[in-house]
Amino acid sequence: MIGAFCGSFDPLTLGHVDIIERASRLVDTLYVFVAVNSEKRSMYSLEQRLAWLEAACAGLPNVRCAVQNGLVVDACRKAGARVLFRGIRNGQDCAYEQNMAFMNGYLDPDMETVCLFTKPEYDLYSSSNVRELVKYHQDVAKFVPACVLKTLLEQEEMDENIN
Repeated sequence: MIGAFCGSFDPLTLGHVDIIERASRLVDTLYVFVAVNSEKRSMYSLEQRLAWLEAACAGLPNVRCAVQNGLVVDACRKAGARVLFRGIRNGQDCAYEQNMAFMNGYLDPDMETVCLFTKPEYDLYSSSNVRELVKYHQDVAKFVPACVLKTLLEQEEMDENIN
């Protein structure tokens, strides 16, 4: 069975990595797609987000990382994925994901959405929170995998050298 997990990963958090690891145990192959969200302005490039995913998933042999252009259902069809994994942190996520599952099911009746509840230790982790902390030069080590932290620290050091 082939599954997929899609997100903007702007930036990748430990909560995302946890969902990826858990979803990868439920399928033979898991595609993790970096999505372009037309409603969001990304802080990090697609290339950077894909590189972070590839580094964070390097130890998961059945995970493939790629960029998703267009609709989730189209990327899933192209990859042969019939199961779309989503993470749920709270009631707000639940309502959003229910709507998205309905729309994806409408577009592809063979697509099944499986929601994984976020572990309590990650339920307040969000890319939005991390971006805000980064903007004000706060420590985000608790929220992001080592590959993301390394890049952020290097960027901060470069910024300091420029100023």
